[in-house]
Amino acid sequence: MPRQVGPVTVALVAAIASLLLLAPAATAARSFYNLPPRPAPHAFGNVLIDRVSTEAGAKPVVFSHWLHRMGYTCSVCHTELEFDMAAGSTEITMEAIRQGRFCGACHDGKNAFAPEGNCARCHDTNPDSRAELFEAVFNSRPFPTAPFGNGVDWVKALRRGLIEPAPYLNVKIEEMPFDRELLLQAEMGNIPPAVLPHKAHSEWMDCDTCHPAIFNIKAKTTKHFRMALILKGQFCGACHLNVAFPMDDCARCHPGIQE
Repeated sequence: MPRQVGPVTVALVAAIASLLLLAPAATAARSFYNLPPRPAPHAFGNVLIDRVSTEAGAKPVVFSHWLHRMGYTCSVCHTELEFDMAAGSTEITMEAIRQGRFCGACHDGKNAFAPEGNCARCHDTNPDSRAELFEAVFNSRPFPTAPFGNGVDWVKALRRGLIEPAPYLNVKIEEMPFDRELLLQAEMGNIPPAVLPHKAHSEWMDCDTCHPAIFNIKAKTTKHFRMALILKGQFCGACHLNVAFPMDDCARCHPGIQE
């Protein structure tokens, strides 16, 4: 006699089947492309700033992207406050911060804690120092989940109103809605095309974050645009290695890979 299968069992089997379809793609990508190791969710997006700290006898600064992106869009730091996208290329000094530049635009004792007397809050090399804060923040509201990175789908969180990051500090930047999706053909014949949704990027950044320094404006004129260079931090890899969802999440860029 056939065994009765309840709705919960059916849902569970469907979920497992879905994961099994995605798992080979992610596993294959990890072995083929030698993707960077996955840090813990609270540590993903943490950037070590050590342009001059060690030379000056201080610990490097740990900057947590997940903590700041809840209050500000990417363009606040990378456009208005002039933080370069390339690591180590922004000439941050304590003198500049005290003058209200870079971190000092917010960390002035009014908008956020001042640098004086709070050295350990930034100069902290312990990768787990903010784990408890991370857990407290993400248990406080129903954040949509993602399989990689911080474990949070930031685009959905923004659109559902769970976070309301400010788009600017002092210089008002006019919104330029642009929702065109680009279909990017892969060089390898067995890889489905990648889809670039402009809207998901323009909600966080300005056009000049990517154009023309990272991508040419004119279609199909960006040379050497391939995974090998992306994994070295170029093109999409400027963000999608250590800050935005990582390359492990193949289906987020190549939707057809689920098939």
